[in-house]
Amino acid sequence: MIDALYISASGLRGQQEQIDVISNNVANMQTPGFKRGRVNFAQVASIGALDGSAQSVQHGGGSRVMSTSLLFDQGDMQPTQNPMDLAIDGPGFFELEDTAGDRYYTRDGQFRLDGEGYLTATNGMRLAQGMQIPTDASNLQVAPNGEVSVVLAGETAPTVLGTIDLVSFASSDGLVSVGDNVFKATDVSGEPETMTAGSTGAGKVMQGELEMANVDMIDEMTGLVLAQRAYQLNARVLQASDQLLETINNLRR
Repeated sequence: MIDALYISASGLRGQQEQIDVISNNVANMQTPGFKRGRVNFAQVASIGALDGSAQSVQHGGGSRVMSTSLLFDQGDMQPTQNPMDLAIDGPGFFELEDTAGDRYYTRDGQFRLDGEGYLTATNGMRLAQGMQIPTDASNLQVAPNGEVSVVLAGETAPTVLGTIDLVSFASSDGLVSVGDNVFKATDVSGEPETMTAGSTGAGKVMQGELEMANVDMIDEMTGLVLAQRAYQLNARVLQASDQLLETINNLRR
């Protein structure tokens, strides 16, 4: 009977985390480039000795959260007509660099110019390629292969400033979110591979568009209802176990 308390408690903890992840997904439905999370559960098992040489694995000890992973399937593209909004049609990532020189990765292509004219993400990090746009330039164009060109003051022909490269990983599921819709590479994701936009495994750069969150409201609401029902059932098991234990204690008096 004591085991039932621990089993129901593990279920309550697991479903609470499931509800938290779903709530975060729904809250970021309108966040460009956001990738929804998913909770992965594992069954709790115990190993007990049958005799001096053999062991048995007993299941039914409840559940626990094994990990929370991110799903990097592509979201819908939304036109914005803003020349500094960029989206990736494919599996690649934009590479960002902070003031300390550390590299981070994102699918959020809402870029702006900072005080020095560098293309900068909404979190203040610059593109790792150090793409600087002259203040007097006009007609910013970003080709599908990442080539950036502008028309400089006093000129009529476009001038190529450089290229925005994309980054891919052997296992993007291994990336870790560090907040602000930005990810960091890990041993699981593998080292970042710099690729030319448009090449296989990188994807094309789409100017004037943003990739929206890959969150489906119907799926999230369905998951939320199931998580809430599971939470309620685990709470009932906890209450029933407590009542039975109270009855047993009263019988012993």
